[in-house]
Amino acid sequence: MTTREAGALVLGDPRFAKDIEHWAAYRDGKIPADWPLLFIIEGKGLLTTDGDTHRRLRRPVQQAISPRRVRELTPRVEAVIGRLLDGLAAVPAGQPVDLQQEFALPLPLEVICHLLGVPEDGGLRAQLHELSMAAMNSEATAEDTLHTVGERFPATLMALIEDKRARGDEDDLTMELVAALDAGELSVAEVIGNLVTTIIGGHETTVNLICAAVRGLLTHPEALAAVRARQAAGENPWPDVVEEALRWDSPVRNVMFRYALEDVPVADGAVIRTGEAVLVPVPAIQRCPHAFTEPDTFRPGRPDAARHIAFGIGAHRCPGASLARVEAELALRRLFDTFPDLALVPGTGTERVPSLSINGSRELPVVPRPAAAAPVAAAG
Repeated sequence: MTTREAGALVLGDPRFAKDIEHWAAYRDGKIPADWPLLFIIEGKGLLTTDGDTHRRLRRPVQQAISPRRVRELTPRVEAVIGRLLDGLAAVPAGQPVDLQQEFALPLPLEVICHLLGVPEDGGLRAQLHELSMAAMNSEATAEDTLHTVGERFPATLMALIEDKRARGDEDDLTMELVAALDAGELSVAEVIGNLVTTIIGGHETTVNLICAAVRGLLTHPEALAAVRARQAAGENPWPDVVEEALRWDSPVRNVMFRYALEDVPVADGAVIRTGEAVLVPVPAIQRCPHAFTEPDTFRPGRPDAARHIAFGIGAHRCPGASLARVEAELALRRLFDTFPDLALVPGTGTERVPSLSINGSRELPVVPRPAAAAPVAAAG
């Protein structure tokens, strides 16, 4: 399905569930045991459960990134942005740099690791990013995916938990989940599953959001000019930039999976049958011409931008949406204020990461400051 109406129906209607037990092909043994995604969607976690179980798993994450806690995080976000911009400012004029690796990635990775209480030293933060990418790699074999998600990721997180217990850490999301474990409210598998989901969702999607906004503005100079004019007039255009980036190039490629609990009619007389699995292709839906005027054009402030479904709909809506928006808005404003001549490196940044769920590029080469013009030779 590629229309906004059908996508919203599947994501928000209670006639669709997330528990794989509702998938007829799975119940009937028709899904190959070596299918790489099987291990991920078989798990009973935040992204694969419904009802009371889902609410129980979601509660501690939702509390950790509540609007109040996001407001409290803003000074830290600002400080991280300032430090990263100082690094970009040290790049010689005219020299390209990968904005994704040097700015868009370290910002949300550092913020989510702060929320989780991951130490700044020792390389663990970089290791968690590597594990996230490996877990989301749709080109990996079933054996590799099982090794990453079933062994490496849990072992790394269990070691983190034990280190934090030994230090007596308390005030972070990891230890809040551990407290729920100790109280019998969560199992070990549920704690690890929540941590994995929070780590991946807490930084990979924000990386892609920031990069999409930068690419959108730099490939649509009229949009960038309009944003600058609004800012000069005393407005704050950056929330509109973020919403349009979420619509124009969603950080999520596909929402996996919803299973029909009964026959559900959709557009044009089609019917999703009981037990069928549905994959929701978010970028295609958000370029739907029936829902968005001139959908391929990046135009911040468009009146229909808020109809995007990049963060989902209903009970499974992304709990970190407010944090992602704050990070992206602050990052974009500071980036374009600091580097008014920021430019893309032509012909680069188009190769996408091999993932069924994450919609991002491998890199975003830019030139922060143009090379100084060569001096004009004096007339002889």
